[in-house]
Amino acid sequence: MSRTGIVIALTVVASCRPAPPSSAPPAPTTLASEPLVRTTVMIGESFRPASGDSAVRAFRPAVAPVDSGGECRLTRTSGNGATIVSANFPSFAAAHTRISLAFDSAGKLVRFSEMRGGARPRLLPGMTDAQRDSAMRAAEVSARSTSITFDYPMDQAVAANRGGGLPTQAVIGSVRAMENLAALGPPTTRLARARRLCSV
Repeated sequence: MSRTGIVIALTVVASCRPAPPSSAPPAPTTLASEPLVRTTVMIGESFRPASGDSAVRAFRPAVAPVDSGGECRLTRTSGNGATIVSANFPSFAAAHTRISLAFDSAGKLVRFSEMRGGARPRLLPGMTDAQRDSAMRAAEVSARSTSITFDYPMDQAVAANRGGGLPTQAVIGSVRAMENLAALGPPTTRLARARRLCSV
């Protein structure tokens, strides 16, 4: 596999008010089918992930996952009919583990993304794009995070430990090599948890 630079895209998810305590999981929030504006901020760090079965098996996440509680939000796009599901654990207001699922117009899962840990960026009204990017970078540097991303059509998976003043550690491989890896949780456990929570 070529040693190409990987640029991580961080999805900015708006906070919402936590649901009142209940024995049943809160119903997912469905957003109106309107164009999304600036939902992704690009962080300009590039790195070369390790590859190969031994590198994938040796990778250890810096941050353990949390899947207790949980709040969900669904966004249905007006253009191609895709659905984006965001599940935060234990809540949007106090998210430790953030999971995003992307489904195509036929309802097929095409992307899984999980972010653990990290610091919440301090974003203020009226910030310019450059100021928002700077705040995102500052938050990233301040605390260690672990991310796992699956691109199903490409059968490509990336796992990375970033931030916290330490070097980035990353591996790249196939989805099949990572999705059931015990050292990662495994990711299929939280994928199933997010799908149950959000009824997708």
